[in-house]
Amino acid sequence: MPSITSTGVGSGLDVNSIVTSLMALEQRPLALLQQRASSLQTRLSAFGTLQGQAAALGDVAKRLATASNWNPMRLDSSRPEALTATASGAAAAGRYRIEVQQLAQAQSLASAAFAGSDTVVGTGTLTLELGSTVGGVFTPASGATAMRIAIGPGQQTLAGVRDAINAADAGVQASIVTSAGQARLVLRGPQGEQGSMRLTAADEDGGDTDTAGLSALAFDPAATAGAGRNLVQTQAAQDALFTVDGLDVRSASNEAANVIEGVTLTLRQVTTTPLELTASVDTGGVRKNLNDLVNAYNSLAKVLAQQTQADPSGRNRGALQADSTAVSMQNGLRELLRGVVQGLPEPASLSAVGLEMQRDGTLTIKEATLAPLLEQPGRLAALFTQAGSDEAPAARGLAVRLKAWAQAVTGDDGTLSSRLQGLRGSATANQKQQDALQDKLARTEARLRAQYQRLDSDMSRLSAQMAQLRSSLGLGS
Repeated sequence: MPSITSTGVGSGLDVNSIVTSLMALEQRPLALLQQRASSLQTRLSAFGTLQGQAAALGDVAKRLATASNWNPMRLDSSRPEALTATASGAAAAGRYRIEVQQLAQAQSLASAAFAGSDTVVGTGTLTLELGSTVGGVFTPASGATAMRIAIGPGQQTLAGVRDAINAADAGVQASIVTSAGQARLVLRGPQGEQGSMRLTAADEDGGDTDTAGLSALAFDPAATAGAGRNLVQTQAAQDALFTVDGLDVRSASNEAANVIEGVTLTLRQVTTTPLELTASVDTGGVRKNLNDLVNAYNSLAKVLAQQTQADPSGRNRGALQADSTAVSMQNGLRELLRGVVQGLPEPASLSAVGLEMQRDGTLTIKEATLAPLLEQPGRLAALFTQAGSDEAPAARGLAVRLKAWAQAVTGDDGTLSSRLQGLRGSATANQKQQDALQDKLARTEARLRAQYQRLDSDMSRLSAQMAQLRSSLGLGS
C-alpha cells in the first residue's frame, strides 16, 4: 500500500510518525492474510508436485498392468538387409529359417505423352476395377465394386483427371510425371496380386477404346494395344512369396503379420539362401519394467517423505507435515506394495521378485532374487497383471492395484484433485480479502493523515494567535 508522507506544517507535530505508528496496528490483519497466502501457495506447490509424481507412477502402472508388456521379445535376423521383424506379446521364443523368393509390388500404369498437365484429355466416365490379371485375363476381386468416376468439363485436363481419380478414393494413386517437357499420367494400384487395375471409358466422342479423348486412358489387359489397352504397364502387381521352415507363404504385402504367431515380418530383399530369425526373451525389457516401477515409486516416496517430515525446531518441517491427505497417501502406498497377490504360486509379492522395501520407504532391487526370474516373464506378468475381481480384490495384480490407486488419487474427482481445488479456492478468497483490506487501509491512512494535518494546522494557528496576544500584552515571546 503506498504511503502519504507529511510532517507538520507549522506546529512541529510529526504527522508522518504518528500515522505510521497507527497504521502499523491497522495492518496486522493484512500481515496475517499474507502469511496465510504464503502457506497456501507452499501447500499448493507441494500437492501439485505430489500429483505429478503420482500421475507418473500411474502411467508406469498402466503399462505394467498389460500382460503383453511383460513378454518383450528380441528378434534378430541374420540378414537384416533382407528381412526384419517386430514382436507382440503373443510371440514365443524360437528359431526360424526363412527364404524370400519374391517381394510384393503394386501395378503401375503410364499414359502416352501429353504436352502438359493442362492438356485437355476429354470428358465422359472412367470405370475403375481392381482384381487380378493372369495370362492377360482380368478377374475382379471378390466383393470388389467397380468405381465410376465422372470426368466433366471442369476435370477434362490431364491434371483434372488425376484429381478426380484421387478424389474417388478407390485405392489407386494418380500422379503426373513430367520428363523432357512431356507429361504422363501414372496410376499406381494397391500392393499385391489383387491390386491389378482395369479401366474402361465411356467417351464423349463415342469411341470408347481408341486413343482419342478420355479413352486414351483406358486399360483392359485382354484388349489390343491402342484399342482398349491404351496405357502401358510399367510394373505388374504381385504378391510376396517366401518360405518359413520350408512352408510356402503368400502375402499381398511385404509386411506379413502372424505368419509366425505374434511376429510381423518385413520383407526387404529376395534371398538366394535361407536366413535365420531368432526370437528370444528380451530380459532387458523385463528389467526395464521393474526399474521404471522402482524409479517412479521412489520419486513419489521421497517427495512424500520430504513434504511430511516432522521437525520439532520447525526449520525443516515439511509443508504437509501431519496433513491427513499426504500421510494417508504415504501409508496406503506402502501397504499396497507390501501386499500379496492371492491365488498365485510364488512369486506372489514384490519381495519375492527382489523388490524390497527399505526403512526409509523406498524400494531397491535385490539382483540375486530377480535374476533367475528374468527368463520367466510369464510368472512376473501374473504378479502384476492378474485381473482379480470386485469380489476378490486381493487377487488383483500389483500393477492393477497401483493403476486403480493412481486414478483414485489423481483423477478429476481424485483425492489430490479435490484437495488442490479446495486450496485454490482458499487462495482466491484470501486474495480477495487482501484486496478489500488494502482498499480499506488506504482509506484509513488518508483519513488519519487528513485528521492529523488539520490538527497540525489548528495548533499552528493557535500558536500564532498566542504569540500575537502575548506581544499585545507586552509579555514578550
